[in-house]
Amino acid sequence: MTSEIVALSARVHTWRFDDRPREIGTGSILRRDFVLVRVELADGTVGYGEAFHGHAGTAVAEIVNTTMQDVVVGRRADEMLAVREETRDRFLVASGMGGFIFALSGVDIAMWDAYGRSEGKPVWQLAGGIRPDVPAYAGGFTLGYATPELLVADLARLVERGYSAAKVRVGDGFDADASRLLAARDTLGDGFRLMTDANLGMNYDLARLAPVLAEVGADWLEEPFPPGRRERFRALAALQHVPLAAGENIFGADSFAEWIAAGAIQVAQPDVSRVGGITEAIRVGHLAQALGVRFVPHISHTALNHAGTLSAMSAVGSKDFFEADPTPVNPFRTGAISGGVEVADGRATLGDAPGLGVEVDEEALQASYPGESGSPWPRVRR
Repeated sequence: MTSEIVALSARVHTWRFDDRPREIGTGSILRRDFVLVRVELADGTVGYGEAFHGHAGTAVAEIVNTTMQDVVVGRRADEMLAVREETRDRFLVASGMGGFIFALSGVDIAMWDAYGRSEGKPVWQLAGGIRPDVPAYAGGFTLGYATPELLVADLARLVERGYSAAKVRVGDGFDADASRLLAARDTLGDGFRLMTDANLGMNYDLARLAPVLAEVGADWLEEPFPPGRRERFRALAALQHVPLAAGENIFGADSFAEWIAAGAIQVAQPDVSRVGGITEAIRVGHLAQALGVRFVPHISHTALNHAGTLSAMSAVGSKDFFEADPTPVNPFRTGAISGGVEVADGRATLGDAPGLGVEVDEEALQASYPGESGSPWPRVRR
């Protein structure tokens, strides 16, 4: 029988970029923050998860370290669904406390990791999945606003690393967006897949760009509007120039059901560190597949999130794209936190290591990456 949870904790960790990423629709991020969630079982097994930080990672950690104790401690590591139901009933449905969905996400991932480690099996296998091996596209913080020449050079370097798909940022002006996309298509040819992301920051009428997206054969346009503008998503989708994608700011399978039923999105992108964890992402995956919508999850900062993402994709039999983080330096992917997903030659795979297959060096995290308070995103002045 799976051992019960005897301890639960969370803390924020921060890494300041040596060179800040180029600007995107939400500005230029200052640093990587994440909330490390830790669960310990009675048999000594430790599992880890990543909760999204939002604009106040310390607030998310506080929820885990206080209110969530009553929900989690004393349960078995495999009681993820019970934790989901109690958290939703007590803190989400009734009170609308949004920070709890991030906290629940990290707790759920950590429980899956601990469950797998205690059973000596990988999470993807315990979730009923098939061995993860899917195509990867270059996403994350790469390919922000740039000249066409600079973008093409960036894409060429990704091709040299084995990528045949990447996500380009749009939203800083029609002429700039169109020239970038057309240059990328002309240079790389039809065999290279192009995804686009406005990061909620379009500053002109998107109907102008839609024909260009159709011309270059973009796989999707991600988050052209804030999530409170679902009708605008639906109206743009009705033009049928390009599929619309969203999900990192949609929380829970019930909300995804409403978006899909409305015809607002054709690509569902839950983030396991934001949607409610691996458990909830699997629910979204089954829902998307049943309704004929692509299931292409969004990623966050660490190898814990990446392994949880690919595990959820495996659990629903998805062979669609995995969003890879191609940044050359990320100590939360190949440093103090390492392992899990391997990306090589444009493919993402997971092995047979127990749990998420990710190693977490807590001493290194505490010594080198102490957490900062506040938002990692500076105010964007327009």
